Amino acid sequence: MDLQTYAEQHEADVPEAPMLASLREEHRHIATVLALLSDHLNAIERSELVNTHVIYEIMDYMVTWPDRFHHPREDLIYAYAADVDRGLAEDRRQLQNDHDAIAREGKALLQVIEDWRAGEANGTTLVEQGRAYVQHHYKHMSMEEQQVFPAIDAVLTRADWRELVADDQLQPVGDPVFGRRVQREFRNMARKLRRSLRRGVERQAVAEWVSMESMFEAYEVLSMALQSSRTVTRDQLMTSLRETVYITLDSPLRSPFLCAANNARLTLEWAEELRNIYRDASVDLVRVDRERRDRLRLLKRADRP
Repeated sequence: MDLQTYAEQHEADVPEAPMLASLREEHRHIATVLALLSDHLNAIERSELVNTHVIYEIMDYMVTWPDRFHHPREDLIYAYAADVDRGLAEDRRQLQNDHDAIAREGKALLQVIEDWRAGEANGTTLVEQGRAYVQHHYKHMSMEEQQVFPAIDAVLTRADWRELVADDQLQPVGDPVFGRRVQREFRNMARKLRRSLRRGVERQAVAEWVSMESMFEAYEVLSMALQSSRTVTRDQLMTSLRETVYITLDSPLRSPFLCAANNARLTLEWAEELRNIYRDASVDLVRVDRERRDRLRLLKRADRP
């Protein structure tokens, strides 16, 4: 799963408590970092050169900020909601256990990265363990946003949220990467994130232009087919009228039968010409769509790190 897919699947549909909205925004930041980690894991798998310090910074950030500040804030909110509605108690225990598991996996992955940088672990181990960590985190955040957050929002009242907001332990802590100032130890990762974001915006703009260009070309194909069909229809009508006059003048008595036979022949010819026109148009439309997909595929391939 990539960042864009995650954001599209979990975009909030209705207004909710500001504290939950803040947690969702933090999820977007975490997903951005996980996407950058996935890019580097893919590069390692392809035996490409990567900035090993950036990979270290990514996991150092994950164990420094989400595991120490984001997840504990969620646990406090879950605990409060479970006190209000005892039916959420089991979910609270499950989520806290999952947070603990993610923290353990994060520390273990950070150690693998340190060993890998020192030449004591191979890239395959790092890629496998890293991908498992990324997928676990995505699955966890998806479950929170699809099930837990709506359940909490339905249980807690405005008074409950005011009490939670007043709790010093729930005050947001400045993010060392996405906050007002990037901390020095994460500056390399932050530059990579900005570059990835800029590249994503540029790629999206190019992709939209490719799609628009294909749409215009498809419109031209259909317009030319329509124009050709109108021309053929007009010519056939004129031919039918002209030959009807000739047949009537030459054979007045037999003209009804002769005209009917001639018109049937002309109609078949007209239908055949239209079939050829729209068959060619269909072939052109398939070609246009194939070229669009090929260009988008090349664009995606060129964007890989």
